[in-house]
Amino acid sequence: MADKVIVGLVIAQPVKESGQPLSEVEKYTQDPKPEVILFPEDHIYNEKLPDLQAIARQRGKWIISGMQDREDRSPKFKKAAVVNPQGELVGLHVKTSLTYNELSKGFTNGERLDAFQTDFGAIGVSICYEIHFPEVARSYALQGARLVFNPVGTGMWHETQYATWTSIGRVRAAENGIFCVGCSHANDAVPMAYAYAPDGTCLLQARDAARMAVVTLDLTQCFGMFLEHRQPKLYGRLTE
Repeated sequence: MADKVIVGLVIAQPVKESGQPLSEVEKYTQDPKPEVILFPEDHIYNEKLPDLQAIARQRGKWIISGMQDREDRSPKFKKAAVVNPQGELVGLHVKTSLTYNELSKGFTNGERLDAFQTDFGAIGVSICYEIHFPEVARSYALQGARLVFNPVGTGMWHETQYATWTSIGRVRAAENGIFCVGCSHANDAVPMAYAYAPDGTCLLQARDAARMAVVTLDLTQCFGMFLEHRQPKLYGRLTE
């Protein structure tokens, strides 16, 4: 299991048309540096998954990408695919906590929080809004995850939201002794990419137009002190 991993965080435009090629996936996976590349929430529709897998296999990259079902599908879900360098689907996370807007459009909550095994250890995926729920990242950390990916939908709508979101990412890393990284789409709002170390150190914080930010993570920095000192017998109310 590798103790260091180079991650690319793509501030991207979503690929929503069925005939549209995965041009940004093609573009950014050509960069030889990152071993794993994260694309935002809803970056592709579900039927594009085989194309994503083919690119991962051709480029020898781990790819994590948000995707969603078509509006006319029922039930429909918000998802994130984890694809290995052999083009195999290692995991599919379904968004568990949905916004009022997503619920009004008929999307259905996921019901599992499973860490996925990779060449660089266990990872978790927290899709956009899920980052606001501390139990999600904690659940992954308790499964041995050293890294949580946060694919975000739109950019931040104002400076306060940008500051809040990046602060939450920092806290999720620090309170679990793990790395937390994320990126959003580039649109009329404030685009975003971030990476935080287990002690809360900011490794990367970007607010640019579409581009890929690259960061190296030393996974030996992860620590389990906060997990070891938990008192679960006192936390029953959290599941009531």
